[in-house]
Amino acid sequence: MFGKGTDVCCGSCPHAWPNFKNLTSAEMKEMSESRFQSSFTAGETIFKAGSPTSSAVFLSSGIAKIYLEGFDGKKIILGLAKPGYLLAGPGNYVDSTHHYSVVALTDVSACFIDMNLIKSYVQKNPLFAEGYLKDISLKSLRIFYKMISLAQKKMPGRMAEGLLELADEVFKSDEFAPILSRQELGEFTGMAKENVVRILKEFCNEGIISTNGSTITIMDKQKLQLISANG
Repeated sequence: MFGKGTDVCCGSCPHAWPNFKNLTSAEMKEMSESRFQSSFTAGETIFKAGSPTSSAVFLSSGIAKIYLEGFDGKKIILGLAKPGYLLAGPGNYVDSTHHYSVVALTDVSACFIDMNLIKSYVQKNPLFAEGYLKDISLKSLRIFYKMISLAQKKMPGRMAEGLLELADEVFKSDEFAPILSRQELGEFTGMAKENVVRILKEFCNEGIISTNGSTITIMDKQKLQLISANG
């Protein structure tokens, strides 16, 4: 479903991107009136690497995965986008092309805002520009550290880090039903599906986590943190 924005102002949306608070009332009104809303079902592509960056995308509900696909077809999940997340990569100011793909993991509602409008606010609103730069910088730092983890940590350390990210940043709970399949969990932690299954079983046997159907419960968070820190 794709349609023009409703009468609800972006400033009153509970999941609005925090940097929108730095817009003037006139800019907020202009953006609210020009945006488009769209709904995606789980598994549906929101945008694909190589497509034009004509719009910035903001999730208002649901969770999506952000991933890169290598030359051999293998994927690396860089992170998960939640409501309030800005989906606008570095290609906006380089070649106007998306350099990663985004796929809905759950049913998702998203707002599309003309990237030229966002750029105009960056040019004339210093507070908004600073917030935009901070957002992109923080995301870049997260990718830097993720690449270090994938390259230098052993598989148990990578799995521990992934589980902690799901618990602390995505679900805000030590008990959660993963929205990632075992294959996707491997793409999230840089390992094969078979190794994901094996390490989760080892964590269960050691009492670090427990599983009940699709639910994972972290039983010994301190030990999981140590495994993640020590790699």
